[in-house]
Amino acid sequence: MRDGFTLQWTPVHGPMRKFVFEPQLEGDYAWARIEFELCESQWREVGIEYLEELSFVSADGNETAPSHAHPHLNGGDTDA
Repeated sequence: MRDGFTLQWTPVHGPMRKFVFEPQLEGDYAWARIEFELCESQWREVGIEYLEELSFVSADGNETAPSHAHPHLNGGDTDA
């Protein structure tokens, strides 16, 4: 399954913010990172960045890639 995930926080100064990481099932990039801020009780998109890779790093330094890696990045679809 290809699920995205969200990180949400409230900074000391400024509005609540969140990053939404969405897998890109088609295209050149594996993920999109979309940034939002809370403005008058509505989430407003303030930026987007496309990512080739994504991994999780724990406090002990172990790195794990999400289980749903993009086929293009794993040597799948290649243009010959």
